[in-house]
This record gives sequence, structure tokens and C-alpha cells, in this order.
Amino acid sequence: MKENNSQLHEMAGELLSLLDEEIGLLHIRCRQFDSLYDAILHRDNPALETLLEEMANSQQDQAELDTQLEALRIILAKSLECDPKELKLSMLSDNLDQPLATEVEYKRQQIILLAEKLKRKHLDTALLLSESARINRMLLEGLLPNNETVTTYGVGGASPWRDSTGLVDTEI
Repeated sequence: MKENNSQLHEMAGELLSLLDEEIGLLHIRCRQFDSLYDAILHRDNPALETLLEEMANSQQDQAELDTQLEALRIILAKSLECDPKELKLSMLSDNLDQPLATEVEYKRQQIILLAEKLKRKHLDTALLLSESARINRMLLEGLLPNNETVTTYGVGGASPWRDSTGLVDTEI
């Protein structure tokens, strides 16, 4: 470390442990979104229910980890004499000796890559749900039309005709 501060060194070790947990949770969340995508695509309702429970548990684990990280961030910021909101991993690695600095930077890069991967998986799943909703809406419009009638004229005179009549007529 630039200043020989054993407390900073000790807290950095604790931070590395928490970052490993963060990386593990990001891997779990990526796997969960893959499974969610597949369950939605294959309409596997039992798997979907189980997965949603698992995702809720992961969210709780994430919230607990975030609390621990925030508490450590405040302590580290005090040690580095900066505002906790301004403290970033890159700033921390600049203030650590090389072995720790390299490890913090490596974990930071892993978290960035996993967060981007998770963001893409989330977007893919959201698009699948959006497209499924659009298709369902189109199917319902085809089955249950707006019931707007138009008068047409044929050999027998006026005859009501319904535009975009679907497979099911809901008018009584």
C-alpha cells in the first residue's frame, strides 16, 4: 500500500471475499435467467414457479451482500479519507500494494463482464415476454374481434357484415 496501513490491507482482504460472493451471485443470476428463458419458451409452469422462488431467494442474498459491501465501503472510504459515494474499486486498487491491487482489479473486471452478461440475458428474457404478449394479443384479437358491423348490399338487400371476424363471435 502507498501508506503502510494494515487496517486498509485487512479490509481489502475482507472486500475480496465479498467480491467473490458477488461474482458467485452474478453467475447464479445468469444461470437463473437462462433457465427462466427456457421455462417461458417451453411453457414449463412447474419449473417456472420453482425458479421464481429461487430468484426471490437470490434477490434476498443480493440485498444482504449489498448491505455488507456498503458497510465496508464506508469504512474503506474513511480509511482513504474520501466520500463513500466517490469510492470505486478502481480508486481502491490505486491505493493498494500490487498483489492486492491486481486482485481487486481482476475481480472488478469479472464483475463488469458478468453484469453485462446478466443485462443481456435480462433483455433477452424481457424481449421474449414482450413478443409472447404481442402474439397472445394478436391471437385474442383474431378470436374475439371488435364486433364492428358494416352494412353491405347483396341480391336480398342490406346485410350486416363484420370486418375482421374471428373464429369466435362473442356477440349474443
